[in-house]
Amino acid sequence: MLSRPDDLTSGILWTPELRIANPPPSLLVKYTKKEKTFFYSYASFVIKIIQDPRIRDKLRKILEIENIRISGPVDVRVMVFPARSFRGQPNRVLHGSYNSTASQISVYPLKIPKEWIRNNGFSLFEKPVMGSSEKRQRLLQEITMNAVSTLLHEVFHAKMATRGMSRYVEESVVRKMEKQYMIGWEETISGAVRSALG
Repeated sequence: MLSRPDDLTSGILWTPELRIANPPPSLLVKYTKKEKTFFYSYASFVIKIIQDPRIRDKLRKILEIENIRISGPVDVRVMVFPARSFRGQPNRVLHGSYNSTASQISVYPLKIPKEWIRNNGFSLFEKPVMGSSEKRQRLLQEITMNAVSTLLHEVFHAKMATRGMSRYVEESVVRKMEKQYMIGWEETISGAVRSALG
């Protein structure tokens, strides 16, 4: 839930209702056991990140600045597997979506090479960050930044949903807002990653 009516006088309360989406059986069969283990660990990690007090507080402040008040419940689904590539653009993959009819935000994982998952992925979310290789730390930072920026992007779409803009114009406005508000997150992201991995 992004806000509640009784919170309007005391600022925005950032308490999203999060859940890991249940992939359909037809999708599950396309992944190996190692890949399934990796992506379920990835989704659990993203849930911890979004629930981190530092992340929640920073998001709440952004909602306050933008005066975003969504009083009804919003279903925030953390998707287990990456989304499809854009048609004709294999290098562009969907990271999130907002469905205004269902009041539903979906956050997808990054597309990570299968070869890397088979050889290195099993340990990505299992060990503390301290003492990790620079490459592992960079990937965890990228995963975290992507999850937070995607969620923020879709919340901005929720704000714009009633304004009657064309899809192209709305997307352009939302991207500018996302870019503006994702500046200066490095320290918050690092702290959330350390906490999530104990």
